[in-house]
Amino acid sequence: MKRLNTFQPVAFAAAVVVMSFLSVPTFAQPVAESPAATPAGTVTTFHRKSSGSLGTFDGPVVWTFTHATWEGRPAVIQMARLGGSAFDPKTHANMATLDAEGKATMVFEPPVGFQWPMQVGKTWTSKHTVTTPATGRSVPLEVNWKVEAWEDVTVPAGTYKAYKVVTTNNFGEVETRWTAPAAGIVLAKRLVTRPASHPQGAGELEAVLLSQVPPAK
Repeated sequence: MKRLNTFQPVAFAAAVVVMSFLSVPTFAQPVAESPAATPAGTVTTFHRKSSGSLGTFDGPVVWTFTHATWEGRPAVIQMARLGGSAFDPKTHANMATLDAEGKATMVFEPPVGFQWPMQVGKTWTSKHTVTTPATGRSVPLEVNWKVEAWEDVTVPAGTYKAYKVVTTNNFGEVETRWTAPAAGIVLAKRLVTRPASHPQGAGELEAVLLSQVPPAK
């Protein structure tokens, strides 16, 4: 009787198992269930360089965070010398931009922000109405979001594991943000580009985190 050669099938099966094992990533991509919490009294400093419709500026911008209410809703207020924003405390979505006196210059309904939980490869589209209180004029805003990567981002404040999120809106504005929830960093780096066709004209902006100082205990 001819002897069956069982070595090759067994060896092949073993090779498949080994290759399958090697193809499994050594670590799983993280899933961020919620945004970084920013305690009241936190002070963050960015270096901002911008031009065109995003304003001509090259220097530090200091933001101070407080917890308050805006239009009867709980809010995290982020203020600098010339103005700031009101954010939803649970999602950190932007509810409104504010002038130096804290009055709204633009209101976003619903608020504009990340969709949680966040994971690499996730995409979504959000639709909003942007209202300018001074004129009462409203325009539609549609934003396409994509979580492109989970990677190291190095800024003057340090190096963080961050989600790289790219957005494109219906005005042609493209924004890339790096956020590091696990490190308590809402924004480590930001790049914005507006085309000439944008209603406000062409513009560019780069902001990098210089420091984040928690409130004194």
